[in-house]
Amino acid sequence: MRIYHAEQPTHEVAAAPERTRHRRPRGRRADAAVAAVAAGLVAAGLTWATWDGAFDHVPLLDRAVAGGFEVVGCALLLAALSSPERRWITRTLPILLLSVTGLVALVALTLWITGTVTDAYPPSFAIWVGAGFAALAGCPLVLRRRPVDRATRPADGRTTGRTTGGTAGRALAWRKAAAVVAVPATIAGAFMQIDQQYGIWPQLGDVLGHSGAISGQQAHDLIGGAATPGSDPPAHGVIVSLDAPASRSHFSHRPGVVFLPPAYFGPGRPTLPVLIMLVGSPGTPINWLRSGHGQSTDDAYAAAHNGRAPVLVVVDQNGSATGDTECIDGPRGNAETYLTVDVPAFITGTLRIQHNPSRWGIAGFSEGGTCALDLVLGHPDIYRHVIDFGGDARPNLGDPAHTLSTLFGGSLAAERAHDPAWLLSTRRYPGVTLWFGAGAGDARDIAVGEQLAAAAVRDGIVTHRFVDPGGHNWQFASAGFAGVLPQLCDEMVTGGLASRLVQPLVQRPR
Repeated sequence: MRIYHAEQPTHEVAAAPERTRHRRPRGRRADAAVAAVAAGLVAAGLTWATWDGAFDHVPLLDRAVAGGFEVVGCALLLAALSSPERRWITRTLPILLLSVTGLVALVALTLWITGTVTDAYPPSFAIWVGAGFAALAGCPLVLRRRPVDRATRPADGRTTGRTTGGTAGRALAWRKAAAVVAVPATIAGAFMQIDQQYGIWPQLGDVLGHSGAISGQQAHDLIGGAATPGSDPPAHGVIVSLDAPASRSHFSHRPGVVFLPPAYFGPGRPTLPVLIMLVGSPGTPINWLRSGHGQSTDDAYAAAHNGRAPVLVVVDQNGSATGDTECIDGPRGNAETYLTVDVPAFITGTLRIQHNPSRWGIAGFSEGGTCALDLVLGHPDIYRHVIDFGGDARPNLGDPAHTLSTLFGGSLAAERAHDPAWLLSTRRYPGVTLWFGAGAGDARDIAVGEQLAAAAVRDGIVTHRFVDPGGHNWQFASAGFAGVLPQLCDEMVTGGLASRLVQPLVQRPR
């Protein structure tokens, strides 16, 4: 008997989908590699050219350019951080923004506690710096993301892990590009906006420290007369990297520079007037010649006076970019001895200029202005002319107790001996001239200038006040120095004895 087995219905089982990885075609990968190498070569070339000085004269104080960088950077940052994914919106992005906010607050708190930056700065700094931090922190997060094809998401909303190079991939690629470009754009924008506030770096070369100074043996040959730029005196002054050694004070300081006007290379060298130039804190000595346009201002005056102009001796009284000695001999070093003993010895010995207090003065900005007034009132036998650009009423570090202990080692007598109000009330200063300047936008500095000028007038000192456009920044100091120099040079020639009357307030148009 033949037995028949009923055929069982068969069900065709669908094969499990093969997991495949989305692979970029070889041609595209090769193109990407070539583009990456080309971009690297271009970046290396631009970096080399920048350090070599090819872009030294690129201006950094153009408000429109600075604002443009900030707007473009923030727009790119917003584009990079945008995403329709719920996890990104509800978790990743809030954590990123909260972390950046906390970091900015921590930086601001650190600057305040340590006193690294004592000058006031606007709240907008937090936004600009925060945008840069957000771009830096967000860039790797965006670059790590993978495009997810919404069509592969099941009903429960969880992703299957499959990626695609379709529309989502192209959108994410644009966001990644925006994230990369947003980093330099926001940082450049923040840097330029902050630079607008203080005017520290007028050009890109100033950021890189390209001062154009003559250094080494060539500088010594130049001042020694063994080598001069041509048979005739130069048409313009020169900057030499010559530093006053701290032979007596042993004060640890940064190297300074000297600006020599054309007449320095002629027979009138010994009788040229001298101006010590002091920057504030934070600051770098060369700021006076570059940010404060001391070089161009002195050169312009020399061109109109047969090459004669003050020799500008730019020295460091703080020891570091954020140091603040207030030019006092104390726990922070013997800055006062350095400026009143070592620097004069350098001027007479190395630069070969005769010491004549009537022809020597000090110009200082911010903390440097406080120093200038205090040094001249304390040592009128060395210096007799002061230009105080936005200095304080007396040496201070903010908190009175901190000032007493840190600057004066707790000595009340030393503190009083460096108080201009006390000095002006107890001494007489024949031949001394004082200039007090402030930015039109800085009410505090204007009030301090009025107070100090009134005390100086009561003492019979030739006193000037001026207000120039700007705030407590190098734009103001630059305009002030250009306006003051001609009359100051007249007073240096006459010894400050031409008049015993206070000069009227000069308020230049904004």
